[in-house]
Amino acid sequence: MTARVDVGAIRQAQIVEAARRVVARKGIQGASLSEIEQEAGVSRGVLTYHFRSKEDIILALFDATVAQMKAEAKAGHLGERPGWERFEKAVEFILTEKPQDDPLDCLQYTFLAQMSHRDDFRARLAAEYAAMREDVAADLTERATAGGHDVDELSAIAAVTLGAINGLITQRNVDPGSFDPGRAVRVLRDMLSGYLARGRPGEPPAGGRKRAGKRAPTRS
Repeated sequence: MTARVDVGAIRQAQIVEAARRVVARKGIQGASLSEIEQEAGVSRGVLTYHFRSKEDIILALFDATVAQMKAEAKAGHLGERPGWERFEKAVEFILTEKPQDDPLDCLQYTFLAQMSHRDDFRARLAAEYAAMREDVAADLTERATAGGHDVDELSAIAAVTLGAINGLITQRNVDPGSFDPGRAVRVLRDMLSGYLARGRPGEPPAGGRKRAGKRAPTRS
């Protein structure tokens, strides 16, 4: 029996992809329905059949962007068991294999720029960043526990680490030759590994302190 082709889903994906290209050129405010339908090669009737408004298209584009972020994370070996090795592979993939000036990064910047007046964008991005911090924390838990770091500090370590990675991505996109990606990976790995191993400066591990391994990050 021949598998049924979901023409509606294909058409929606075509429109969202067209919107991605238009938004990349013109920004969210500058993207019009006319330009999106022209880019997609469809009529206004077809466009509004699948998406009632430009707002619906933008939200679909946002969701597609988040889905792509997750797909890239999986490609960066985040599908493996949590741990230091998974962290190393993910960072190496992100900084040395991920394309420079990735259109996905530019699209993220576009949505981030809307946060001051788009609480829905802020909430969805916040959830995605929280998930990424949980992944980082899960990878670092074993070493953090061995070094005497507590749960609250592990959360801060994950946030700082993710911030460093995102900052490096942004610098590379703005100025591709600003640093050597391979060396940046080694520096980040060695700095983090050294910090985790020596525990909190001036505070030797205490038996009564909460340990990082006592509360593993959970995913909703």
